[in-house]
Amino acid sequence: MSEKQLQLTRGEEEIMQILWSLETATVSEIIRETTEPRPAYTTVATFLKILENKGFVGHTPEGKSHRYHPLVPREEYARGVMSSVISSYFDGSLAQLVSFFSQHEKIDLKEAERILEIMHKARE
Repeated sequence: MSEKQLQLTRGEEEIMQILWSLETATVSEIIRETTEPRPAYTTVATFLKILENKGFVGHTPEGKSHRYHPLVPREEYARGVMSSVISSYFDGSLAQLVSFFSQHEKIDLKEAERILEIMHKARE
C-alpha cells in the first residue's frame, strides 16, 4: 500500500469500516449502516468511486446498481496506519508508543498483563 493510499479521509474510512464489516454491500446497504444524519446516496457513491480509484474497493454489477467489496483487508490498512503513526509521532519506536499510552490512558492491571502476554507470545 502506498503512502498516498494511507491518507483516507474520515468519510472514506467510515465507508471502509462498513464495507469491512459487511464484506459486500450496495450503496443503499452502506447508507443504512451509517449514523444519523445519514449521507445522501450521491455522497456515498462518490466516496466509493474515490475508494475505487485509490484501490481500496472493487465492484460487481448488480442489476442497475453495483455491489462493492473491499480490496484491502482491514488488518493491512491498520498495519499501514499504525506504522505511519509510530514513524511520525514516536520516532519509529514502539516503546515510545507504549510509554505514551501508559502515561496518558488509564490502563488497568488486567489489560497491562494482557499486553505483556501478547508481547511474550510474539517473541516465540
